[in-house]
Amino acid sequence: MERIAKFESRSEAEERAAFLRSRGIAAHVTDMTSLRLNLAHQGRFRAALWAILPHQYEDAAALLADPEHQVEAPLSAEALARLEDQGGERARRAMLRGLLVIAVVLSALVALVVRFGG
Repeated sequence: MERIAKFESRSEAEERAAFLRSRGIAAHVTDMTSLRLNLAHQGRFRAALWAILPHQYEDAAALLADPEHQVEAPLSAEALARLEDQGGERARRAMLRGLLVIAVVLSALVALVVRFGG
């Protein structure tokens, strides 16, 4: 993913992402605070707009500058939906793996406490 732009409001970033998607560009919005280690220094930008596919970055930036720009290789609505489904599935699997690791570590700690501490 490549960051296309930063916005002061998430709603503006979401509007631009929807525009890009309507033109066949796979786009994603994140909160800028999720990119910072120190939340006390949030700055003026609240959201970032990303091109999911690196080869679409230049078209995405060009569309934001000129809404009449012709996208070289737009994705169909079906391809965008499939890409979104795949991303959601990967996120679910990653979360389940993380929960499994936590469960295993906690089980091992409990076993150690019962065996040596109890």
